[in-house]
Amino acid sequence: MPAIEQSAPISDDRAPSRAPEPVNTSALPTTSVLHRPVDPAEGQIRKVLPAERHLLVEHLLRLDPLSRFMRFGGVVSDGAIARHGTRVTSGDAVAIGYFVDGELRAVAELHPLPPRAGKPASAEAAFSVEREFQGKGIGSALMRHLVLLAQNRGIEELQVVFLPSNAPMKNLAVHHAANFSMDDDEMIGRVQAPHATVFSRLREFFGDVFAVCSAAFDLQERTLPPSMRGN
Repeated sequence: MPAIEQSAPISDDRAPSRAPEPVNTSALPTTSVLHRPVDPAEGQIRKVLPAERHLLVEHLLRLDPLSRFMRFGGVVSDGAIARHGTRVTSGDAVAIGYFVDGELRAVAELHPLPPRAGKPASAEAAFSVEREFQGKGIGSALMRHLVLLAQNRGIEELQVVFLPSNAPMKNLAVHHAANFSMDDDEMIGRVQAPHATVFSRLREFFGDVFAVCSAAFDLQERTLPPSMRGN
C-alpha cells in the first residue's frame, strides 16, 4: 500500500486569517479506516457447509491476482483452486465464511496439523478476502470464530503462515497477540487458543444450527426467479 502523504505543518509565524471553526467530534469515525468494524446488516459469518464447495471455489477464483498470490504464497492455477476447495469441504479442515446476499466474500480456513511428540496440538489458519471487502475488519472477525473452532477441537496453537510482504496478515496476527518466527522465506504467527468450555461448545452448536438454516434460505433464494426473491 502506498504511503499516505501528509500536508506540511503551518509554521508558528503564520497566523490564521480567522478563528478556526469548532469540530463536531461526534461525526468523526471512532476507528481507523483500516479497521472499520463489520456491519452485521451487510453480511453474516457462519460455517461453510460441505454442500457449498462451489461457493468456496467461486470465491477463491474471484480473488484479484495479488490477493490470490498472498493467500497461497505463490502462483496457483484455477484447477489447483478447485482441488483445494474439495479438500477443504471434504476433509478434516473447517471453513468459516463471510456471506453477503448469499455470496461468499471472505473465508478463514482451519487445517489441523499432524501431531508431534512434545508439541501442542496445532492447526494452520488461512484467510482470503475479496478486494472490495478488505480493510473492514472482516479478517479479525473471522479469526475470532476460528479461535472458537480450534478451542472446541482441543487445538492449542493456531499458526498463521504468510509472506513477509503481506502486511494485512501480519497486522491480523499482531492484533491477536501472535508470537512470530521466520521459516525460510515465510513468517509464522502463533496464536494460543483457550481450553474448551460448555459455553464455547454451545456457541458452536447454535452457530451450526444457524449455518444450516441460512444455507437452506440462500439456496432457496438462488433457485427462485429474480422477481420472486426477497429484497
